[in-house]
Amino acid sequence: MNKTFCTYPWTSLTFLPGNKTKVCGANRDVEYDPASDRKNTENLKIARKKMLDGDQVDGCEFCYEREKNEYWNTKRKESLRIWGKWQDEFISQTKEDGTTNFEPFYIDYREDNVEKLQKVIASLPRIRVLKLYKINFMQDWSKAFNELKNKMGHFYCCGETDKIRFDKEFLGVQSRSRRVSVIHNLKNNSNSETIEKVKEIQGILNGAEDEVQLYINVKGTITEDFLESFTKFDREFPDIKLRIYASDVLKQRGDPIEYYNKEIGIIKQMRDIAEKTNNQDLQALYRQFT
Repeated sequence: MNKTFCTYPWTSLTFLPGNKTKVCGANRDVEYDPASDRKNTENLKIARKKMLDGDQVDGCEFCYEREKNEYWNTKRKESLRIWGKWQDEFISQTKEDGTTNFEPFYIDYREDNVEKLQKVIASLPRIRVLKLYKINFMQDWSKAFNELKNKMGHFYCCGETDKIRFDKEFLGVQSRSRRVSVIHNLKNNSNSETIEKVKEIQGILNGAEDEVQLYINVKGTITEDFLESFTKFDREFPDIKLRIYASDVLKQRGDPIEYYNKEIGIIKQMRDIAEKTNNQDLQALYRQFT
């Protein structure tokens, strides 16, 4: 398949607050008309058509830029590795204008409306991946989970230290693998609070393919409390992925910078960026790790 083809416009539906959506987690937010067919929104149809023609898609720069560097993983390549075996089916069920009859099976849900998720799951024949990102974890989501018709491949929950939970209600969801990402907010969460939360979830997730990740939210400049938290978490959890949300420091869309066992993660991935930027805070952060 050509160098712009990606499975996300066929496999994934993203639900964002304020009637917005996007092609995938690394793409740009766009307005969405609730009355329209969500799997055939204008942005998805355009993305499919361009991908089938081998043209680049607006908003997919994150993957295009990453693929210039061998040390960057990309959502596009990852999607082809996992779901590329269905690409002939995607194509055969897609018209020239990008409209498709293929039923998506990856739900990226970022709203707090339980009933809405319940209806979405009930409307689809199967769900292979369910991602719950910064939802209101205090609500009862079981009635949405009860609509699942199959054992999923992957169940993913993400939330801030003091807001996320992963107890019986979530453990009851049938899935081959489960990932819980704890987001440490430098302003709202203490290091000890986050360490305790991660250990609590580590004690619950005991499946062979289960995983806990830890994110640090960085807003504005790199401060001493960030470096202190980063060092403590790295020492406390040497075997889990420690990732950084640097939305205001690193002006690159998509997944956060990843640091894992002092390997290729943050060192190699930041080198090119640090050399080209005038952001002194980012340069200082890079020097800390090298």
